[in-house]
Amino acid sequence: MDRSTRMPGAADGTAGTALVTGASSGMGAATARRLAARGHDLVLVARREDRLKALAGEVSAEHGVAALAVPLDLERTDELSDALTGVLAALPGPLTAAVLAAGHGRGHGPVREADPGPWESQLRVNLLAPMLLVRALLPALDAAGGDLVVIGSLFGTRPSPGYAPYAATKYGLAGFVRSLAEEERPAPGCRICLISPGATNTEFASVLAGARDPRVHDVADWPYHPLLAEDVAAGVEWVLSRPAHARVTELTVDPLDARY
Repeated sequence: MDRSTRMPGAADGTAGTALVTGASSGMGAATARRLAARGHDLVLVARREDRLKALAGEVSAEHGVAALAVPLDLERTDELSDALTGVLAALPGPLTAAVLAAGHGRGHGPVREADPGPWESQLRVNLLAPMLLVRALLPALDAAGGDLVVIGSLFGTRPSPGYAPYAATKYGLAGFVRSLAEEERPAPGCRICLISPGATNTEFASVLAGARDPRVHDVADWPYHPLLAEDVAAGVEWVLSRPAHARVTELTVDPLDARY
C-alpha cells in the first residue's frame, strides 16, 4: 500500500489492522483501546487469554472493530516464528501498525544480592522476542506502508541501580531499534519509532519494584505523580497519526515531577 494514499488512524474502516503485544494490561491494553477507537482492527497478544478475550469483546462491542485474541508466551522464543505465521495468515486486513509493549520486570535488587533466575527470561521477553517479532513483521508492515512502535524505557537511557538486568535489556532494545531505524531509512516501507516512558503506574511497575501482588496502585501512594498507561498510549496514537511525509524516530515521556 502506498503510504501517501493511506490516512493513518482513520476511523472509517480504512485504518487496517494493528498488532499489540502486552495487550492484557497496562500500556498495551490502553493502546489497544485507543487504536480501536480510531478504527483499527486488532490482533491482541499476551499470555493471559482471559484478559485478552475480555478486551477483544469490549473493543468489538464499543467500536465495531474485529479483534483477535492470541494467547502467546513471548518467553518461548523458539515458538514465535510458527505462531506468527498463523497470526499473519489470519489478519482481518493489512497490517498498518505494530506496537510492541510486552515486558518482564521480575528480579529487582542489587546485582550482588539478586537471584539470577529471572535474568534469562527477561532477556528473552524484553530483547530477543521483540527482535524476532520485528523481523517477522517487517514484510507485512512494509507492504501496508505501516508503522512499527516499540515501547522501551527510560531505564534504557540512564544508570538504574537495583534494576541492572532490566536496564540491560532496555539498553539493548534501544540499540536494536535505533540501528534498525537507520537500516530502514532509505526504504519506502514502514516508519519505526522507539517510545521511552518514565515511571508509569501499572501492574508492571509494581512487579518491577518487587511487589508480590501485581496491581495498579493509587497515584497518591507514589512520591510524585507517575505517568498513567493512557499517557503512553496517547503518545503511541500521536506517533501513528503523523502525516505521511513525517516520521518520529524517538519519543520520551516522563512524569513532570519525577524523582528517580
